[in-house]
Amino acid sequence: MSILNVNTIQPVGSGQTITVSATNISAPSTVVTAGSFVGNVTATTISGVSTAGITTAYIGSVNDGPISGARNRIINGDMRIDQRNNGASVSRATTDSNQLYILDRWDNTKNSNSKAYTIQRSGTAPVGFTSSLLVTITSTNGTNSSTDYNFIRQYVEGYNVADLMWGTASAKPVTLSFWVRSSVIGTYSVSLVIQGAGNYPATYTVNSANTWEYKTMTVPGPTSGTWPTDNTAGLAIYFDIGIGSLYSTTTNTWTYGQNVFGGSGVTKLTETNGATWYLTGVQLESGTVATPFERRSYGQELALAQRYYEIGATNSPGTGASHWSGRVTGVTYARQAVSYKVTKRAIPGTITTVTGDYGTFSSAAPTVNNSTIHGFAWYKLATGTSDDAYLAIDWYSSAEL
Repeated sequence: MSILNVNTIQPVGSGQTITVSATNISAPSTVVTAGSFVGNVTATTISGVSTAGITTAYIGSVNDGPISGARNRIINGDMRIDQRNNGASVSRATTDSNQLYILDRWDNTKNSNSKAYTIQRSGTAPVGFTSSLLVTITSTNGTNSSTDYNFIRQYVEGYNVADLMWGTASAKPVTLSFWVRSSVIGTYSVSLVIQGAGNYPATYTVNSANTWEYKTMTVPGPTSGTWPTDNTAGLAIYFDIGIGSLYSTTTNTWTYGQNVFGGSGVTKLTETNGATWYLTGVQLESGTVATPFERRSYGQELALAQRYYEIGATNSPGTGASHWSGRVTGVTYARQAVSYKVTKRAIPGTITTVTGDYGTFSSAAPTVNNSTIHGFAWYKLATGTSDDAYLAIDWYSSAEL
């Protein structure tokens, strides 16, 4: 490693060039004096620079590292996008046993157990943020059973983490950072997982009740396991709010080949009735440094979310997102093609259509066909005759991981 410690590089006449190449350039108070010119500086680290007249600077931590563009692999990490519920509270009953998306890209998965709670987008947030995800425990019988699981999760598409080279000898570390606030103090777990491949439950501590706290943790890249690098799930982030011992494992280390997604011996939010837990500012980035939260525009964040879920709907029946009008006589079909605003990750597994205005049509939902990653078509049979028939169709399309 070469280290160059300088206070001044001089003298340099007009038209002359100095090229400085070093792994570290430490504490230069003046790199360029009057009349001088530095053509190229190549360094991994430049620290303590007060003056630098540099034409070209190649700095590893800018061009190749954590402060380059598109750092955050998490979508909607600041919880602003909520296409499905627009801030409304979603109840999760003790008998619920399914995966349910709440805010965009964030799902809650639970099995049928004695725990019930609500989840919603909240306006309570730390300075610099406007939204958070809020979990409120509404029913519990205390201790989680070994087979319980309750968690908040985001799947990350394989294309978006392929460069991490997980499952190989060249696997890169990642750093996870987020803001959390809870009414229950204690040590919690958050896991990086691909079920059956690998699991790393990291720990974080809520030190003060009902206080926003910033947490960071670095996770070494796993050298084993199969981590997809295509349009399927490349990894997932599991925030444990109540995972039983059957699905938990040792914290702060990689385990492989187990169907687990929580940490052993940690605080379980679902064991405290009335407990609250807020989350926002979630960022997952390559490297060992937690950088400031990457703030994308609302339009950018929405478009990223719409790759997985898009809603074409209004709140006023008869004024839906897809409109058709025309003449129907007896056995006549209304038909229309719909184009997505954003190309989907895969052909949507679910497209729900709702008729907004019946007129000479039945109240049954239209039939969907010709579904692709770019759009779909719908059709509906008329039940009468009209020279001025009209339909307004709301639709919801999901290509979630």
